[in-house]
Amino acid sequence: MPDGPDHPETWVFHLAMAWLGDPNHSLDYKERLAMIKERAEELGEPTRSAFTWIPPDTPVHKADISYWITQPWDNHGGRMTLVGDAAHPMPPCESDIFTHFKNLLLTLLSPQTDRGQGLNHCICDVSHLLSALSSILGTQSTVSAAISAYDEEVVPRGGEEVKCSVENGFMLHDWQKVLESPVFRDGFKPMTGHDDAEAGKEEKEERGVGMSEHAEVQMKREKVEKPVGKFEVAAH
Repeated sequence: MPDGPDHPETWVFHLAMAWLGDPNHSLDYKERLAMIKERAEELGEPTRSAFTWIPPDTPVHKADISYWITQPWDNHGGRMTLVGDAAHPMPPCESDIFTHFKNLLLTLLSPQTDRGQGLNHCICDVSHLLSALSSILGTQSTVSAAISAYDEEVVPRGGEEVKCSVENGFMLHDWQKVLESPVFRDGFKPMTGHDDAEAGKEEKEERGVGMSEHAEVQMKREKVEKPVGKFEVAAH
């Protein structure tokens, strides 16, 4: 908002549309915008108007989504480490997703696609790293041991969340899978079977389906994790 909230004509917006398919690297701005507006015609409001009203001279950039699963790294005796996207890049399709669904429900679903795990895990990284550095200053640990302990925690946590992010992104590009998601089966209510292993077992038996691998891993982690530093950010 360059000129403040009272001058909406000066506001700048970022819009993103994502879909599965082979990228066409030969399209120019005008051709990309035409393709986006064509796809937007089948979306629900206000998403449809948000895209179809884009000015004709707007630059439309293309961003291929890439990621990698977190792998252990050499911290050179505690002299370096990684945090945030450098340690666990979350595909942005979770937050920048306005896909090609032929249903008004897209408008209701879109805000729910942003799990916020990229930021949450970055905060968690900083909290854990701060705790590690504090132990060094307090002479409770050496630099090598403290940073190695941090690395040993962040690698499996980050890797698991990247896999979940990718799984979620593919799911949200498959309308049939969206219809089978917990939001459509159960509505917007607290999750069951995630924070309590027994509840998860009961839900599994009741529904006749298993929890995802990610949920099972996360449940086991939450059973043994303890708060680190001043605060702890849960993965869900």
